Amino acid sequence: MRVILIVFTLLFGGCATIKPTVAEYGLTIKETQANTTASGCKEKSLKVEQAFSSNSLMSLNMDYTEHNNRVFSYSESQWQESPNTLVTSLLLRNIRDSELFASVHPSKSRVKSDVVLEINIDEFMQFFAQDMKSSFVVVRLNLTLVDTKTNSVIKSQDFSSKIDTKTLDAKGGVEAIESALFEIVSQNIEWLGGVCK
Repeated sequence: MRVILIVFTLLFGGCATIKPTVAEYGLTIKETQANTTASGCKEKSLKVEQAFSSNSLMSLNMDYTEHNNRVFSYSESQWQESPNTLVTSLLLRNIRDSELFASVHPSKSRVKSDVVLEINIDEFMQFFAQDMKSSFVVVRLNLTLVDTKTNSVIKSQDFSSKIDTKTLDAKGGVEAIESALFEIVSQNIEWLGGVCK
């Protein structure tokens, strides 16, 4: 009986692997303040479309780039939701809070809208210097307002932000991305206010 127990332990004891814990990160930014008296869109409804992006931004992988454009993923960190979804949700919430439009709806809403906001995520990445002693993030979005009656572009604008990280890890990258997105969302609200004058 003792021999069977030892053999059983040897056979199946080695199959157990310890999976490292994976830290999940979401994005939260400070609330932006709409410093505009624009009233041109107060009668219009806006639908925020799901962002267009590369496939890598539709996964939970948290990627970073080293010199020579080599892309890697953090093994013990990942996004809580895909960056594509996170960016779309942040823009939707902040535009809704700005009260520039009569109503703001997500892309899956059945509500017919007067205007659609299309989002293209052109860049969303943490970059490391060649010596691996510093890093920064770059976030670039293109936003386009489309009139739903005529399917014509009302206005299109590129937004970009580059922020140095405080630490050389996933957490530092996330904090820098939050700062970059705060800048972009603030600029977006100002831009929308100008379009709505």
